[in-house]
Amino acid sequence: MAKSIKEIAQELNVSKSTVSLVINHKAEQARISKELENRVLAYVEKVGYKPNALAKSLATGRSNTIGLIVENIGDSFFGPFALYVEELFRKKNYHVLYSSTLGDSQNARDIIDSMLEKKVEGIILAPTIDLEEYQRKILEYGVPLVVFDRNSPAVETHYVHIDNEDSSRKACEHLKSIGCRNFGLVTIDSDQPQMLARKGAYLGFCEENEMEPRLLHLPYQQLKQKGTQLLRKWAAENPTLDGLFFTTNYLCILGLKALRSEGEHTFDFPMFSFDDHELFDILNPKISCIQQPLEPLAKTCVKVLLKEIDQGVSKPNEYIISTKLIAR
Repeated sequence: MAKSIKEIAQELNVSKSTVSLVINHKAEQARISKELENRVLAYVEKVGYKPNALAKSLATGRSNTIGLIVENIGDSFFGPFALYVEELFRKKNYHVLYSSTLGDSQNARDIIDSMLEKKVEGIILAPTIDLEEYQRKILEYGVPLVVFDRNSPAVETHYVHIDNEDSSRKACEHLKSIGCRNFGLVTIDSDQPQMLARKGAYLGFCEENEMEPRLLHLPYQQLKQKGTQLLRKWAAENPTLDGLFFTTNYLCILGLKALRSEGEHTFDFPMFSFDDHELFDILNPKISCIQQPLEPLAKTCVKVLLKEIDQGVSKPNEYIISTKLIAR
């Protein structure tokens, strides 16, 4: 059974404070002799003592914990991104505490409060809408903050993202290049900046090419209950559709289920996804996509946050990572 600091102190016939100071690398500061420091360290190693994380945090003033707040840790964008982030921080002896907002602003506020209470040393955040006050709260607490994927323009923070507008325009040009002249856009009812940018690029393309916009906004909070039915109904009401551009990969998967399933209405036209998915390369026909650079996004977020932690909060900067169009 692991020994406590009290038991270690009794075994070595020293005070508990001496053991605590040595364990937390404050022996020299407390003028503890090198001989005694080595004796304590040798015994600690012998018995395999591991300090309680909270006690260590209180003693050192550091939690060695990073907060990662995303929309949905279970999806195919945020899940792999989180794994990259966790792996990179583990190499620097940090633990990652992550949580999902599910697009709900109150969830995001509660998560931020919890992470600040746990004394995280930095936060990587994919913000919901109406989160400006809480982003300022993080900064007022002196906690380094890096925002990624989408931002809140009213708050100046380090911001790591892709060029959504340019990438979406490339998607539209690809659909046009393969013969689609009446393709529609399927998105969610969201005011998040990245979604607005993708929709804006589509609308701009339609105007420039004298193409009638065909837009479907699906309810994010009720996708499972209503998404398939709404999409099939909309597609049936737009018989001239000859292609679809989905603003996320989970919408594209919903579209595949709704429109390529066996039944009374089967829709056979090209589909394009913003975000790749492992299914898209094995389907027949395959799905072309904009591939977001998950590893470079994660590396940039981690690099910027570590610099903030080590050197102090600096002037906010913007980091744009290039995407790749995969034509299948």
